[in-house]
Amino acid sequence: MLVFADRVKENATVEGAGLYTLTGASIGFQSFATAFADGARLQYCAESGTRWEVGEGVFNAVNGTLSRDIIFSSSNNGAAVDWPAGSVKVFCVAASSAIQRSANRGLIVATNGTLAVLAGNARWYAPQPLTFASMDAWVGVAGTGSDILFTLRKNGLFALSGSITDGAFRMPSTSITLAMAAEEWLTLDITQVGANTPGKEPLKNYMDFFDASYGEIT
Repeated sequence: MLVFADRVKENATVEGAGLYTLTGASIGFQSFATAFADGARLQYCAESGTRWEVGEGVFNAVNGTLSRDIIFSSSNNGAAVDWPAGSVKVFCVAASSAIQRSANRGLIVATNGTLAVLAGNARWYAPQPLTFASMDAWVGVAGTGSDILFTLRKNGLFALSGSITDGAFRMPSTSITLAMAAEEWLTLDITQVGANTPGKEPLKNYMDFFDASYGEIT
């Protein structure tokens, strides 16, 4: 899980594509050791002169180092900077890729009005490779007489199912693993509604995802 903190900036030494060895907070800023626990995964920017690198790594409190696991962008055409031996400034950031993922962190598939058994035809297309990690569902008015049942289909084929218990408004958050490639699509079928009083307003199915190649978004 990524962690963030404000006003974290340190001097560091580095050579080539090696680890950043943190040597002390800049004036007016807090150190990585003050802001983060050992093993914290965080995003950083390192700079010196015209060279710069934005990436993600793990803070090692014992050794006072920051790894360079993922490089998002840099002055070296997006690759890790081959630093000459010396000092750089390293500070905590939220990389643009993290902001973009946070802005698109979940999916709601909904039907409107009184529920009825139906085969959904509205498609949601995955904008990038991703894996859904959890799922919720709820209605504005509880159905009675039987559970509300629904099915998610990926590319027209069964992917997973869920239910809202008779008389309940919500299905508890459930862990799932549903991987999708870019441009694959989902639809939502309603297979059973309340036998006495159908649920209403509307059925909403929410799924939280993380990018399978990147890490969980929380």
